[in-house]
Amino acid sequence: MLSGLYIFKSAAGQSIRISAIFLTGIFIQWSDLYAQKHDSSALLHKIIISAEKKPAGFKAPVAEQSLSREFLENLNTESVGDAAKYFSGVLIKDYGGTGGLKTISTRSLGAFNTSILYDGITVADAQTGQIDLSKFSSTFVQSLQLDQANPQQLPLPARAYSSASVLSIFSSAFNTANFSQDKWQMGLKQGSFGLWHAFAGLYFPFSGSLVASANLEATESRGNYPYTVNNGMFSEELRRANSDLRSFLGEFNIVKRFDDSSQLQMKCWSYNSERGLPGSTIFFNNNSAQRLADNDIFFQSRFHKKLGIATELLVSLKFSSTITGYRDPDFLNNSGGLNDHYYQNEEYTSLAISHGFGANFKASIASDFAVTHLNANIQNFATPTRYSFWNNIAAEYAEKHWQFNASLLNSTFVDHAANETGTINRNQLTPGLAVAYKPASSGPWLFRAFYKFIYRLPTFNDLYYTYTTSVNAKLQPENTWQYDVGIVYNNHFNRQLEQLSLSTDVYYNSVRDKIVSVPSVNLFQWTVLNLGRVSIKGIDVAAEANGRISEELR
Repeated sequence: MLSGLYIFKSAAGQSIRISAIFLTGIFIQWSDLYAQKHDSSALLHKIIISAEKKPAGFKAPVAEQSLSREFLENLNTESVGDAAKYFSGVLIKDYGGTGGLKTISTRSLGAFNTSILYDGITVADAQTGQIDLSKFSSTFVQSLQLDQANPQQLPLPARAYSSASVLSIFSSAFNTANFSQDKWQMGLKQGSFGLWHAFAGLYFPFSGSLVASANLEATESRGNYPYTVNNGMFSEELRRANSDLRSFLGEFNIVKRFDDSSQLQMKCWSYNSERGLPGSTIFFNNNSAQRLADNDIFFQSRFHKKLGIATELLVSLKFSSTITGYRDPDFLNNSGGLNDHYYQNEEYTSLAISHGFGANFKASIASDFAVTHLNANIQNFATPTRYSFWNNIAAEYAEKHWQFNASLLNSTFVDHAANETGTINRNQLTPGLAVAYKPASSGPWLFRAFYKFIYRLPTFNDLYYTYTTSVNAKLQPENTWQYDVGIVYNNHFNRQLEQLSLSTDVYYNSVRDKIVSVPSVNLFQWTVLNLGRVSIKGIDVAAEANGRISEELR
């Protein structure tokens, strides 16, 4: 069971209300406007109108789905991982309750092939290749968006084109529709098995062009839920042990809008947690002393500027640091157990420029660079460093009946290890193409298809996480070919049924040298290997309808 109290205050109305939904309006005041004589002139002050643009998921050449802020509040989800379950074609792998790891797998390609963009910049983990979505709360999220193949906007960082799908998280901190409103938000949720979740947020505009915001969240849970061990006459009713969690999430944001409509965004994000790992349930033995601690922090900044009527510049910078601690006092070795710590740092920069040629054609070039370093307190650890380069050319064409999107990404990776056995140099071109055809410009039907090639390098864990000092020299990169054909029906009716949208996409994924891990000598020493060929076939079906049954019911 879960209950919660939400309190919101808006200084604009000087009111306090218990609610879970922000209602944001745009008020435009016109004054001193009058008819001018033909021989006179007047300088009118600039009026900025801003609002959140809803993605046109049923009009894009690729499958695109989104969840709005209002929808997320109605779901009452705890994290982004819980909310992403509502996308079609998505499997959220949940490894246990409030504190369990939550990863996203889209169209059965695994978590390694889905990029996570948080306010436009990739969240990366070169050590595991998997992003834990439970670290990202849905409380202060403005919207979630899932794109197959590539996101449908330019310019974008080149790294955003390197995966099979993209899950974009847009926080409410950079929603420019709230530039003139100061408000705060706080709440407390309580649930079963000792769950307490408290949050608070402040959104404060210093002026009409500078806004600062801060969000804080804390979660605590015992996680001692009951379960049954079926063992005949020895069956037992037990409670989960060593599954407690304590976590703290904090975020600070600054957004500055300049007179020429350019915008600077800065974010500092931090997550700290300490939890127990309950382990496997074994007959007559439900004890576990394993502990896991995470200390993550990143700083990121984006600068978006229009260089002319048709030219845009996007600069992105990021520094991230991840410290993971694993302790197992019962592990049988000569050191009295395990107490391992892993330290991962990454510096990332991106430059992207787009230019529109007429009303229908737009092109973009982007270049990204990242340096990732991993260290550990393990004896003879490889201590790898990876240099990554992404260079991308993208173009889009749209008119009444046809839409085309194309991209060509060049990825270059250079690995160096301290023991000089793990040097890897890889370079690969990966194209992508999406096309959509609408028989009638104002008609309800849309036919679409896309193709994309994905190149995935093995993670640091795949290559270096062994109890030896050598790299797995035979492990090859994973190659994936995506094919998709879809049909969309999107129509508007009367007031009772304002919109009805249906889409069906048939897809086929062909994977060569798929990277998998299997136990080797024991459960602590694994072998990472390539599977020759893997074929994935499926169908995605999505539907959306909205209307007004009466004046009171929508």
